[in-house]
Amino acid sequence: MIQLVDGRVHFPEYRIMPYLSLLLPFVFALSLALLLQHFLGSLAWASLLAVITWPLHEHMLRRGWTRVGGAIVLIGALLISVIGPSIFLFNTLSSEVATVERLLGELNQTGIPPPDWLYRLPMVAKSVINWWNEHLAVPGGLNLLIRNAAGDLAPYLSSSVGAWGSTVLANALYLFLALLTLFVLYVEGPAVVRYIDFAGQRLLPKHYPVFRRLLPLSVRGTALGLCSVALLEGIVLGIAYSIAGAPAPVLLGVITGYMALIPGGAPLSFTLVSLFLLGQGNAGAALGLFCWGAFELFLVDKFVRPKLIGHRVQLPFLAVLFGLLGGVSTLGVLGLFVGPFLMAVLFWWLRGGQIEPVASELTPPPPDKWAA
Repeated sequence: MIQLVDGRVHFPEYRIMPYLSLLLPFVFALSLALLLQHFLGSLAWASLLAVITWPLHEHMLRRGWTRVGGAIVLIGALLISVIGPSIFLFNTLSSEVATVERLLGELNQTGIPPPDWLYRLPMVAKSVINWWNEHLAVPGGLNLLIRNAAGDLAPYLSSSVGAWGSTVLANALYLFLALLTLFVLYVEGPAVVRYIDFAGQRLLPKHYPVFRRLLPLSVRGTALGLCSVALLEGIVLGIAYSIAGAPAPVLLGVITGYMALIPGGAPLSFTLVSLFLLGQGNAGAALGLFCWGAFELFLVDKFVRPKLIGHRVQLPFLAVLFGLLGGVSTLGVLGLFVGPFLMAVLFWWLRGGQIEPVASELTPPPPDKWAA
């Protein structure tokens, strides 16, 4: 209650201080986020990679590696795991791209006759067939159509060329900062963990142990689930493309693998390939590929992915699915990790807030150590 003493208004301290103790950290965190807004992505990716690979780093330390040596080896392994397959795929896919170019050249010379199923389209069959006969069925029509499309896109491409250089340089800077931050996290990991634990215990003394436990479990489960499922679907569907007679099956398998990192990417990939086969008149192969893709997708989404992502934090299938979809639609690729973590916190709360005690090595040091 406001008090009037000696003609002056006084606010009781016991009513103001609790709000200030909550408001000041929030204002500081918001100001810091605005200051580092262009580099939050680098910090987030470095933190995620550190959380995902931390058990491997600890294993190397137990085997006698130094922190600097382990950090250099792990960062080198991460770079090789990205650059190495890219070089291998580039050499492998060069023949696939040549096959696609040869196929397009043959179709351009002979023309592409309209498939039979176009004649059975309701209402629009006549106009679609007339357009097809005018642009694709005649020899040279495909080349003319591609050149016209490229000419229409030329103004937009030329306007974007000026921004490409700065974009590439900015992304290179963000990558360098992410790797540098990851190196520091490997080397100074225990100190960073102590600071974060101490701050978390001060700000959220009741809930921080829950976040401290659920975050690494959900992040590692998501990384394991996404990468393993994407690799599995790329290999399995690439073999299916080859059996079905689709052109450039290795290229299509690689694209499907990358698309499988995003929920809904794999079904979009094999559906488009099935439609392509249907357009070539291979109705049996198209139907077989689509049915096999749907069956494989059912097995993966029903059993494999939820088991890998949600098993450690006991998330059901729909929670994992909506966490991935909501995260990627809101925050992009980073949302693939944020969404399952938020769902894990939600289901922890729905289950009554019961978790196992945090391990002793994860418990922050007592405040008296910080006084020194």
